[in-house]
Amino acid sequence: MPPTSVMTRLILIMVWRKLIRNPNTYSSLIGIIWALVCFRWKFQMPAIILHSISILSDAGLGMAMFSLGLFMALQPRIIACGNTKAAFAMAVRFLVGPAVMAAASLTIGLRGTLLHVAIVQAALPQGIVPFVFAKEYNVHPDILSTAVIFGMLIALPITLVYYIALGI
Repeated sequence: MPPTSVMTRLILIMVWRKLIRNPNTYSSLIGIIWALVCFRWKFQMPAIILHSISILSDAGLGMAMFSLGLFMALQPRIIACGNTKAAFAMAVRFLVGPAVMAAASLTIGLRGTLLHVAIVQAALPQGIVPFVFAKEYNVHPDILSTAVIFGMLIALPITLVYYIALGI
């Protein structure tokens, strides 16, 4: 078996090749550059471009939801990854996530209402974009699809509990 450094290098090369072929990489970089230029020189994006980007964004979100629905429909069970993995994913999302957010926020000096808001935001449901990437790269899309669907269902009561417990 090759040394760890060789394996790490091979993995990084594979990840780099995947990322460099992904249009999302280019769009993210262009978006960051544009945001920095607009901030520095106080540019305003023309309304027609702004609305076109908004339409593309809405279409992308709809396609991601369609992809998730299609993936879930093709699964033999509602909980695609199994009950144990689903429970573990929900515990990580709704317990570990806010705990890590609280620790990181306290580390950088966030206190009071802003700290409480950060913790509540960490308890919000999983987004759809991680599922899209998990499916594209075939990295546990069954777990992510279950986390997205059931996370949305149980997020409201859990977020309300955090909201009330933190006294926001």
